[in-house]
Amino acid sequence: MNYYIEKKSVNNVVDVDIKGFFDNVDHRWIIDFLKLRIADPNLLRIIGRFLKGGHMEEGKKYKTDNGTPQGGVISPVLANVYLHYVPRPMV
Repeated sequence: MNYYIEKKSVNNVVDVDIKGFFDNVDHRWIIDFLKLRIADPNLLRIIGRFLKGGHMEEGKKYKTDNGTPQGGVISPVLANVYLHYVPRPMV
């Protein structure tokens, strides 16, 4: 990417921070996107368990219906897969 910015003619550069992204990833969509590339049902099941693992606050467990655990080792990878496949609005 730096090559294009430094060496080629560029009209616009857009940097976006998607507020609350990791809290709002739809589990059904991310699993459907992963099924496009991953045929192993065991791996898909492990990822599904990771997503549904929930979190604990003050000793109480809370279910997770959407989002990926922040700080989780697989969250950035799932975010990249999700953003690759999710439809983007035209600007």
